[in-house]
Amino acid sequence: MKDLVSVCGVIRGRLALRPLLVVAAAAALVGLTLTGGVSGATTKQQQCETPVFQNGLELVFGRAKTRAAADRTTAGVIRVGFKQAETVQESCNVWKSVLRGIDSYDSAVAVQGEARKVKFSPTIECLLAQEVGQIQAIFGTRATLGELGDVVQRANSFGYVGLKTKRAPCGGYQAYVAGFTGFAQAFDFARTASQRTGLHVIVVKA
Repeated sequence: MKDLVSVCGVIRGRLALRPLLVVAAAAALVGLTLTGGVSGATTKQQQCETPVFQNGLELVFGRAKTRAAADRTTAGVIRVGFKQAETVQESCNVWKSVLRGIDSYDSAVAVQGEARKVKFSPTIECLLAQEVGQIQAIFGTRATLGELGDVVQRANSFGYVGLKTKRAPCGGYQAYVAGFTGFAQAFDFARTASQRTGLHVIVVKA
C-alpha cells in the first residue's frame, strides 16, 4: 500500500475533507520580508491560537467572530448528544465549535452522518500539531497501526530499530526517527535508508 501522505506534515494549516471525496490541496508558500511588523503579527497570531499538540481529525460545527457566538453553537451541539464538543480559539478573531479526538476518516464520516440527522452540517478537517522544531525521518504513513507494523518490521530487518509512531496529519499513522542535528544529516540518512529498505523515507520538520 502506498504512503497516504507524502509531505502533508511539512506544512502547518487546515485541510478540509469531504465524504467519499478527498480533495488534494497544494499550499502556496508566500515569501515575506522579515520586518518587525511581520514578526510581531505572527507572534500575536500564535498567542491567540489554542495550542494543538497532536495530529488528527476534527469536526467543525461552525465558526464565529466572538467566543459567545461559538459557545452557543457548541451548546446546541452538546444538547443533541455530542457531549465532547468544545469551543476553541482558531485565531485572534475567530472561534470555532469542534469535536476532536477522532482517529480515522471513516469514523469522522460516520459522526458527520449522525450530526446531519439532527440538522447540523459539520466539516471534517485536518488538525495539525504545532511545530516543535524537531526534524524527523518518516519511514512510512499507513491507515492503521497494523499496516504500519509492516513498515516497522521491514525497517527493523535492515537494522533500523527503535522507530517511534505517531498520528499522521490528515489521518493514519507514521513511523519515524528523530534526533538529527540538521537537515543535511537527516536527508543523508533518509536517502541511505530508502536505498537499503526500499521504503520511501522522507524528511519533515514537526
